[in-house]
Amino acid sequence: MNRKLIYGLTVATLVLGIILGYLLIHRPPGAQVEFCPSTALIYVYLDDQQKSVADEITSNFKVILQQHGLNIINVPVCTIPASSLSRKLRVYPALLYRGNISALSMFTVGEVDGYKVLNPGISAYMASQIGIKPAFTYTAELYVVKGGAPFSEIKADESSIKYLADLLSLNLVANITMVQQASIDSLSINHTFTRLPTIIFKSSYNLSEGYTDVVTSLGGNFYAFREDITERILRYLETLGWFQAYETRIPPQPELLRKGVVLGESDNVMYILEDYHCPWCARLINAAGDMLYSYAKTGKLQIVFVDLIVHPEVLSMHALTKCVYNYTKEGDVYFSVSRELYSMLIAGTTTTLSDANKTLMKYVPKSIIDACTLELNKYQADAQAFSYNLTQQGFTGTPTLIFWNTKTQKCLIVEGCLDVQTCITEQQISQIISWLQG
Repeated sequence: MNRKLIYGLTVATLVLGIILGYLLIHRPPGAQVEFCPSTALIYVYLDDQQKSVADEITSNFKVILQQHGLNIINVPVCTIPASSLSRKLRVYPALLYRGNISALSMFTVGEVDGYKVLNPGISAYMASQIGIKPAFTYTAELYVVKGGAPFSEIKADESSIKYLADLLSLNLVANITMVQQASIDSLSINHTFTRLPTIIFKSSYNLSEGYTDVVTSLGGNFYAFREDITERILRYLETLGWFQAYETRIPPQPELLRKGVVLGESDNVMYILEDYHCPWCARLINAAGDMLYSYAKTGKLQIVFVDLIVHPEVLSMHALTKCVYNYTKEGDVYFSVSRELYSMLIAGTTTTLSDANKTLMKYVPKSIIDACTLELNKYQADAQAFSYNLTQQGFTGTPTLIFWNTKTQKCLIVEGCLDVQTCITEQQISQIISWLQG
């Protein structure tokens, strides 16, 4: 729990949903002590505004710790000016302490003049929560590194870029002085990024010092947020429409995804993570079905349909159609049945297991459907476990389109749709295939 607490405190200001799961409780201001005893929480301020909120910030901090089983409520507070210390701190206001306070030891990242310095992300967070903009002494340049794949370039106007800089400054605990886009080849970084686009920072300061739980060094004055934090930031930017897809340098999970329903043979693989009640999945198959089928039959694409259960009520339908596929190994049958079910959804019918049964009767013998009905519970459990494994890999929405070339090892992931009308157009797929093969 201690690790979770420091993680929550240091990155909670990200608007991607990493917010502390508890309510700040404001205690009445306590009396300021006139001296610093041997054991005390130290509040360091830069100006009168920061000094005026010392009680509120330190009281809130004590309450948060208490809610997590770390009690320092009775520890006295000393308020001191920044000028009284022999060196600058990374952020103001800053939280330090003196003496042996075991509840704070896990957050300690350094020492100055006999005071132990708490993680700067905590100080920045506590100030921001009461509307005080923290003052940072470090500066950094922000590089938005674009991918080489189609649709993987971040596009944002000037006001959006400023918003991004302000947001990331708070979490980097440093002032971002410049924002620019760059290609991975234009930067001399000896590091393999798991996905592009991404965001990195350059600074003459050691941005990871005392902040290694959030920021990692890439070498050569380049830094990045920890990978999972970067991923959350990028997912948030994707929801804002800043980019539509991301290129990954790590292959998809073949042992997992290859368990889907296969249609066609090609080095170019298109995995479709689907759910029978997903309206955009329905739009994709309804609008682009002929094209996808043609591409699969002519060797341009191998299409693999993968169950990602988002709506629990479709579990039995997916279990039945997957079971029938395992009996027949006919991807054409699966595609035809799924296409009819999606057509019903487009027409306004909320499909059920009964609809799946009736549709399957057109394509396969009743004996196979009966056999699968007997195995339905097993296939439902398999589909549920399979979907859970996918979510653990970071796939949470449908449709998710994963394009992969088995020879070039290139991969592009589209979470959602690229086109408002058809989900994805033939021109867009052609662009992606050309890139996969290049």
